[in-house]
Amino acid sequence: MILEMRRALEEIESKNQQGYKKLFDATYEEVYSRSLLIIQREDQAAGVTEEFYTALFGKLKNGEYEQDLERWFLYQYYQTLRKQYHKLLSSQEKGTALKGTCTLSKIPASFPLLHRIMLVMYYQDDFSVEEIFGIYGLSEDKIYAELEKLEKAFPNLVKDQPEEVAAYLGNFKLLLLGASKEVLRSVTYQGMDAVYEKAARAAGITVKASAAASKDDFEYFVADVDMDLETPKPKKKPAPIPEEEEDDDLDPDEEEEIDEEEDDEDEDEDEEENDRYDWDMEDDGRKMVILGIILALIFVVLVAFAAFKFLNKDKDEEEDQIQTEEQLEGEDGAPLIIKGGEDGEEGDNTEGDDAQGEEQPEQPEETPEEQPEEQPEETPEEAPEATTMTAIPNSMNVRSEPNTSSTVLTTVKAGEKLEILGDASQEWVQIRCIEQDNQEGYVMTQYLKAE
Repeated sequence: MILEMRRALEEIESKNQQGYKKLFDATYEEVYSRSLLIIQREDQAAGVTEEFYTALFGKLKNGEYEQDLERWFLYQYYQTLRKQYHKLLSSQEKGTALKGTCTLSKIPASFPLLHRIMLVMYYQDDFSVEEIFGIYGLSEDKIYAELEKLEKAFPNLVKDQPEEVAAYLGNFKLLLLGASKEVLRSVTYQGMDAVYEKAARAAGITVKASAAASKDDFEYFVADVDMDLETPKPKKKPAPIPEEEEDDDLDPDEEEEIDEEEDDEDEDEDEEENDRYDWDMEDDGRKMVILGIILALIFVVLVAFAAFKFLNKDKDEEEDQIQTEEQLEGEDGAPLIIKGGEDGEEGDNTEGDDAQGEEQPEQPEETPEEQPEEQPEETPEEAPEATTMTAIPNSMNVRSEPNTSSTVLTTVKAGEKLEILGDASQEWVQIRCIEQDNQEGYVMTQYLKAE
């Protein structure tokens, strides 16, 4: 249903008037059956359906909808029930205790109208107590108390029901699921086209004339015309097709030889087809073997490459260790012995050293001066921009702690701007009431929307 609603909404956004009809066709069964389950009267259910679509079409025409289309749709429906509540209540019969067995859709009729609305909202459409409070204005404690009473009354409602509906008698959620299916199967949606036309016209939407309204006023008549009947021409008989004469000159032996040759040709063709099939199978088997060999070779190459890298790594580590040991010995001042040539050459070198005289003192090596590293300039941190959101319900409590049992500090109305002080991805978020002396507290994130 939600996919069809989005497609219809795209057509409405593109100024196509047929989008309203597509949206109505995709949703009116759910709306009417839910209304009938709550109100228990077909005429009032049809009236609520018409009022709901009139208000819905008006908001869609003005572009007043939210991204969560299905939730927004249900919220608008219960807003319509809230406006029509006193009118519906005046014509409702008082709830009576059920006696004996009855259909699942009639079990909720034993409760008052408001309790039926709360049952469907809480158990079927998964509205929270806070959302029910935001629409109907009842206190949360009152709603919890009434739901608890309904839970206690549930066993007495379903104790005499037949076994075929036992799967729906575990709790209210299952009961309403079975009741909704029962209503959808049993209700005939006659007159829904008229409901759409009334709602669309009330919302200022152009409605095309139905097929029944546009009648064909063309008058058919038969002219009196004298017609000369022509005598039918006799049909020509089809010429007989000459049959091919069989050669009577062939001997029976020759006929048998011809038949044997034809049989041999058929057998040869079958054998060729079988050979082709066998060849294809063998070819597939060879391909699989070759593919397996290639994969095995690739695996062996990868393993060998990994082993080679591992061994070279160990070897490099050993060489690095030897080089570091030699460097350490050179730093400690150990003498480095350099071997020359033969003994004669060593004597010549010593004589040459004596002739040169005294050794000159070694000059210290110049070490480059280390330049101080440039430190990056510190950039002042920019203060984060404050995030503001607006409240959705008509009246929402601001509590001292992030739970429903804490003290209510103040209340905000729909559309008031709130400064977000905490993490808006959590269930509860800390806020500051900008329009109420910067009062700080906690609200549920699902009742806020970004600007």
